[in-house]
Amino acid sequence: MKSPWTPACILLLLGACASTTPDHFYVLSALPQDTRDARPPPTVQATLKVTLPASADRTEIVLNASGGRVVILEHERWAAPLADLATQTLARDIERRLADTLIFAHDLGRPKGADVRIAVDVVQMTLRQGGEARIEAQWQISDLRSSKVVVGGGNFSAPLADGDYAAVARSLSECLGLLGDRLAEEMR
Repeated sequence: MKSPWTPACILLLLGACASTTPDHFYVLSALPQDTRDARPPPTVQATLKVTLPASADRTEIVLNASGGRVVILEHERWAAPLADLATQTLARDIERRLADTLIFAHDLGRPKGADVRIAVDVVQMTLRQGGEARIEAQWQISDLRSSKVVVGGGNFSAPLADGDYAAVARSLSECLGLLGDRLAEEMR
């Protein structure tokens, strides 16, 4: 006598038991959001390279928890590699503060005639819901026209609400905006 449980039925039953939690995707935003003023043609070209700690540079959002633990949110994800999002966002942040400057991502290579090289190393990123988002960064700005090199570092933080994963992207964007303020000051 044949069993009524064919392999197709078994797979169908197992599939019904599986979780169907949808994935949510997030991006970072350059700040300030609204810049409708006409920009003059850029007179300064710069390249930007941002590196992140490997523990944070994942497709999933990584939150810090007590006791040195991290929580990896499997279904709350960045829409692109986080290092790429951070580079693009920081580039736009600097451009919005320095209207005469055009920033290229380092991955595209040094454009012919680039005047400035900016290297940012985020040495620590902490995202604690109900607490704050914090980045600790070190940077080097090399002005190739004058051979001037500026080295610096700092901590940048923003409040991070509890329970809203979109708040993680907003708070991290705020941290990058604060870093953009500092880098623009250094470049003036």
